Amino acid sequence: MSVVWSRGPLTATEVFGSLPSGHGWKQKTVNTFLTRLVDKAVVSADRREKAFVYTARVSREKYVQAESNSFLQRVFQGATGDLVLHFCQRADMTADEIRELELLLKERKVRK
Repeated sequence: MSVVWSRGPLTATEVFGSLPSGHGWKQKTVNTFLTRLVDKAVVSADRREKAFVYTARVSREKYVQAESNSFLQRVFQGATGDLVLHFCQRADMTADEIRELELLLKERKVRK
């Protein structure tokens, strides 16, 4: 999806060619993945000459939001605090990231 968001619209061959080296995917895998994204209405496929051209139908922001919500529900049963604690305990965070998180939490506390 990152390739389609940043460079689309693209054919499946162009998507495959735009993947970083060492990705380990085959062209058939990319084709299958794009077909599934079409089925989920995340991308559209328009036939142009001999190939389909794929275009993002959902912005990166909306997709990340939906997937984040799905992950939160599936893994943490909607408990946002548990999710944040889990990642804070296990993630390597820079000092800047920690300060940003502290500011965000202070802002949230003030609003409540």
